[in-house]
Amino acid sequence: MNQFPTSAENIALDLIFHKMGEARENRTQEEYDAIIEKLPPIKVLHAYVNDRLQEIADAGSAPYQICHFKPGDRYIRYEDFPESVSIETVRSALVKIGMRTPRARKRLAP
Repeated sequence: MNQFPTSAENIALDLIFHKMGEARENRTQEEYDAIIEKLPPIKVLHAYVNDRLQEIADAGSAPYQICHFKPGDRYIRYEDFPESVSIETVRSALVKIGMRTPRARKRLAP
């Protein structure tokens, strides 16, 4: 897993922090811990993020397109602002910024 949030994960994080009434800025560990304690369950966060994304799509007010250009690419690709994200996107966004512990992986029988 990449250590930095993807574009979709950053959008989800922005919406989550807005819902919590917080700004995305550097904080002490104690401040992050206080925010983590106030976080609603992941399913509630996922529903909120998708509701907000759908509101933005319905209003036709997508703030930008996402550019996935990387070094070595020959063409610039743009993706529309998302209308929804998966629950895994929300979960991995919170894991990447340290606000949730990663899920335990199931071990396959030998």
